[in-house]
Amino acid sequence: MLVSVWGIIMIFALVILIMPRRLTFKENIIIFPIVGYFAWISHIIVGVMLDFLDFGPTKKVEFTDWALVSLLPSILAILFLNFKVDNKYLLYVFIWTILSFLIELALSLIGYMKHSGWSIWYSIPVYFLAYVMLHLFFNKVVQRPNR
Repeated sequence: MLVSVWGIIMIFALVILIMPRRLTFKENIIIFPIVGYFAWISHIIVGVMLDFLDFGPTKKVEFTDWALVSLLPSILAILFLNFKVDNKYLLYVFIWTILSFLIELALSLIGYMKHSGWSIWYSIPVYFLAYVMLHLFFNKVVQRPNR
């Protein structure tokens, strides 16, 4: 189970190394911790305070939980922004929403993510909204004005 989680993280981290670069180093450095911060806030509210879902074999936050929440959303955000096509961004957001849902489904099927009070289907609008907000945030706040 833990090997699968680390495998998912490593696959996406390797994709970052071989992908075409559209974002600058500065843009990547800005996006990575901001997305990680919001992922942790979401995890604390939904996973810890409301106890709607749990990661791993125990209820405690373990290193693998930390890595999953800290790294995977930020890596996905960097990939999303690097491959983003501006003129068809809603279709692109929908595709990445499905990809994120499939990752959550895989984590659920291998038994690493347990839903209690949170239906896995609730995640689809959350992912969609997150990618729309990421697109807007990047275009309005982070992106260089001369692009």
